[in-house]
Amino acid sequence: MMNWNTVFEKEYTKEEGLPENQLQHFLSSWNMQISGQEIAEIVERQRNPFPMTDPLYHQYKPFDPSQWTMPQMKFPDSYLQFLRYSNGGEFGNGDRYFQFFGAAEFREMNLAYELPEYMQGAVSFGMDGCGNHYVFDMRADMREGKYPILAAHSGNLGYEDCRKVANSFAELCIGTTSIDDELNE
Repeated sequence: MMNWNTVFEKEYTKEEGLPENQLQHFLSSWNMQISGQEIAEIVERQRNPFPMTDPLYHQYKPFDPSQWTMPQMKFPDSYLQFLRYSNGGEFGNGDRYFQFFGAAEFREMNLAYELPEYMQGAVSFGMDGCGNHYVFDMRADMREGKYPILAAHSGNLGYEDCRKVANSFAELCIGTTSIDDELNE
């Protein structure tokens, strides 16, 4: 079990930890089926990115968020311990910066960035301040209570363009190199 009080060199914004009842509510709701309201909101914001004069304009097809699914997996214990310590927040270690999502915005952020469309089985739990997501790779079951952690840029989400940056949530948190540097190696 990690002592979260000693993990980060800098605590820019430490939030109140999630009480157990709120943590249980989060765990039972973050990956529910996409609601009709959520589908309508996602459909409403879709726009053809190509100008009418572009040959690709007529090839554009909006995606169908009613087909999306959220992973039906459990979070690693280290992440649950972190949420009990701080429900989101901003932290730093060396050149690595963390903007963790709180429970209230977690699902909304994953849907807003359309992760179920571009990276099925990936779940973003935060960002690095430079547009890169920290992502649990939930395409397979946890191994020894851990998921690999991927970094994916919000403007280029996809497994082919992301990079594994840690073997676990705990390993990610103690890292000190900038995620931008790791993605551009």
